[in-house]
Amino acid sequence: MAKKSKQTKRSKGKAVVSKAAADAPVLKWLPWLLGLVAFLLYANTLGHQYALDDASVITDNFVVKKGLAGWPEIFTTHYRFGYWNSTGTLYRPISLAVFALIWQVSPDNPFLFHLVNILFFAATIVVLFKTLRAFWPELHDYIIAAVTFIFLSHPVHVEVVANIKSLDEILSFFFSLLAVRFYLEHLKQQKNNYLVMAVGFYTLALFSKENAITFLAVFPLVGYYYSSDKNRNWIKANTVFIVPAAIFLGCRLMVLKTQSLEVVSPLDNLLVATNGAVEWYATTILLIGKYLWTLLIPLELGSDFGYNQIPATGFGNIKVLLSLLSILGLMGVGVWGLVKKNKAAFGIVFFAISFSIYSNLFIKIGSSYGERFLYVGSLGYAIALVMALRYFCVKKSAIRSGGSKISENEKFDLKKYMVLFAVTGLLGLFYATRTILRNAAWYNSYSLYKTDIRTAPNSAKLNYHLGLEEVKEALKAKVQNQKLQLQNNAFTHFRKAIELYPTYGDAYGQLGLAYYRQKQPEEALKNYQIALKYDPNDAKVYSNMGVIYFEKRDMKKAEEVYTKAVELDPRYIDARRNLGSVYAQTGRFDQAITQFSEGIKYDPNNATLFLYLGYVYRDKGEVNRAKEYLEKAYQLDPTLRK
Repeated sequence: MAKKSKQTKRSKGKAVVSKAAADAPVLKWLPWLLGLVAFLLYANTLGHQYALDDASVITDNFVVKKGLAGWPEIFTTHYRFGYWNSTGTLYRPISLAVFALIWQVSPDNPFLFHLVNILFFAATIVVLFKTLRAFWPELHDYIIAAVTFIFLSHPVHVEVVANIKSLDEILSFFFSLLAVRFYLEHLKQQKNNYLVMAVGFYTLALFSKENAITFLAVFPLVGYYYSSDKNRNWIKANTVFIVPAAIFLGCRLMVLKTQSLEVVSPLDNLLVATNGAVEWYATTILLIGKYLWTLLIPLELGSDFGYNQIPATGFGNIKVLLSLLSILGLMGVGVWGLVKKNKAAFGIVFFAISFSIYSNLFIKIGSSYGERFLYVGSLGYAIALVMALRYFCVKKSAIRSGGSKISENEKFDLKKYMVLFAVTGLLGLFYATRTILRNAAWYNSYSLYKTDIRTAPNSAKLNYHLGLEEVKEALKAKVQNQKLQLQNNAFTHFRKAIELYPTYGDAYGQLGLAYYRQKQPEEALKNYQIALKYDPNDAKVYSNMGVIYFEKRDMKKAEEVYTKAVELDPRYIDARRNLGSVYAQTGRFDQAITQFSEGIKYDPNNATLFLYLGYVYRDKGEVNRAKEYLEKAYQLDPTLRK
């Protein structure tokens, strides 16, 4: 954009705008209108419940549920510390801190969580427009609006905005954009206070989600495009962003104690099941092709396309070859346009940088495919699309004027851009319609899995999770026929999951639990044993086995498996409650008290644990203590009072 007299000129760090920039009106209301559109686009999610992995970061996360009191732990422990008792590989404290604040204000209120997601997304749209406006001041506001509209309307963002957990993604991009905005202001005015602000916002972006690390390459890309060929101040300015990156990585290392990646299952990343490098890269290229097609024509949307919905493949697959040709073609255009500071090429390169960390080409990540991975990169698609349309819309006019390039000094002529606005408008409306319709699927986990099984019937993980939700629905059903139908559906999906992935320990465990609920304890135990064969560290299976032994009055065996469950997961409340019950039944009151008290540490509002403590103290003869705990139980759950 800084090409001599034809584009914006930089002199002593200050921008001298072109004639086109002077002619372009500053429509101050436009970014706010786009922000309002973004809000309205997701307004139908405000009545939604929790879905997918919201439980791991909110409803089942004992640290987040502490509210503001949990902040010290949030910043000194891994991302899912409050949910599971295992080594973590993620560190994203800011989104968890926001969740804890919301829980403090209004506990267990999904409306407020969804509202915060939508508001931050709408704010991102406002900042995006203003950042693009500052980056390309020679462009008319309507062209900037076209880019922003394509981005905000795209349905791949539903997985980010409608899924509360993905606030980490929204915050990371929001703060990254603010960093770019202040970085541009620094390049324009050469004032260090703007650079300090940019560094500050970039730090927040990194602590929101680690994928912001890719902006270490975005900043120099922006500086290169924004500055004139003679101005090299942007090179020096970029070095400061290494500081927040180093701080984040240092904090991450101290908290996680390791920088190694997690052990990934084929159920999460189907590439793990490929045979050799050739099959790995062929399948990866196929998946990248699917991402690109979804950006253009997002008809097949889903929360999981994992093993074995998309089977591993080789380079003999025509879809792999078409994907490879598309990737090579885009790379060629990007490299060629980079030299010429072509705006469409900027979009391509921006997408490549932002998406690189999710591509599985360079590092193995915890998932093979996810629409949320396109959230930031889709901005590159929106830029490339609109700028390519802009080029073709005015090319004939430029040729008639005796030139071959778009003149940035040319006065904006709305008539020349009617095709651009018609295409982006219709495409944006198509995307927006898909977004509104897709939002409905994210009402809760059951609606999501029930919808997505249609597009990914061969996903083992999707079948398993749909089975889980059908079991929950069956437990809530009041009509017997409906209950039986849901139970049968759950059996079908658990068996389908096992058929697709024969070593699926979790599926065997849930199949065992389903048999138990149908009063077939021996079948249940048989499936529990198979589950432990494939996953010998599953605390839930041990605890569920204990229930069967407890009902058989085999207290020795029950104590054995409950103890094993607690050893595997000291924060497993059900296991502690059950083990405490065994101790109470066998007269070991002090040991029972220990188990119930430990459970309360992780769930301080668990009425059942307080009730059991009251019973134990009563049986122990400590009447006053018993009364204290029983009253607490009745206060938490009045239905427990008999």
